[in-house]
Amino acid sequence: MDYNIKRLSDYSDESLLNELRRVAKKLGKGTLTAREYEKHSKAGVNTILRRFGSWNAALKKAGLSVKNLQNISDEELLAEIERVWNLLGRQPHYGEMGRLGKFSLGPYERIFGGWTKAVEEFVRWKSARGDDSFEDLKEIKPDILPNKPKKEHRTKKVEYGEPIDFLGLRHAPLNEQGVVYLFGMLSRQLGFIIEAIRTDFPDCEGKRQISGKQGRWERVSIEFEYKSSNFKEHGHNPDECDVIVCWENDWKDCPIEVISLKELMHKTKERKE
Repeated sequence: MDYNIKRLSDYSDESLLNELRRVAKKLGKGTLTAREYEKHSKAGVNTILRRFGSWNAALKKAGLSVKNLQNISDEELLAEIERVWNLLGRQPHYGEMGRLGKFSLGPYERIFGGWTKAVEEFVRWKSARGDDSFEDLKEIKPDILPNKPKKEHRTKKVEYGEPIDFLGLRHAPLNEQGVVYLFGMLSRQLGFIIEAIRTDFPDCEGKRQISGKQGRWERVSIEFEYKSSNFKEHGHNPDECDVIVCWENDWKDCPIEVISLKELMHKTKERKE
């Protein structure tokens, strides 16, 4: 049984660079993909990206070589779609390909003209090889398989959250997107300055004043979830995030700070009454 600790005790820049070097040496390679590093490392890929700005920048600082992405062939890019598709058991979404693929999404956008067109080319590539192993190709959106008949339009019933009537938002969020929208309305009042919002973990980078130190601010990494327990279900690393912003806080022993927008709404309502 392996009792080795799977996390670093020191997260300084040099410690993270040494971890890159350690994994490269273990694999006997002069460079690393993010996927190779994630499999053998004691610090997450997102930690590396946040600290050094990009994967290639981190490799350079660690003295490792960087693969020239300009020289990737169409065949390599399409084969990587196949690998990730097999991994998921279905067509990968844009964000999933960026997270699980060994190449960035840039080459797909540059060579094929976008992710959707890359998937279209992948379908043609598979068909040209006479490979019918991807049964779920039939389930791809109509704009990817032109011969697939379009489904009849049906009116979908819309569900709403509880009425809150807050600054033009009539109903409470029912999903993570609603949490993001409501937090955007409240972020200034909650003392946050937002630097960036993205689809990769963590969802948001911001700053807020340090408690008890007037005029001093600190960087804060924020993850949006509908329920705080979704953070754990999604397999996120608490060491790489400072705050969970959610609608409902259902994680009793959450190891990091949680801001429940539902609780804030109820307190606001109580004060008005």
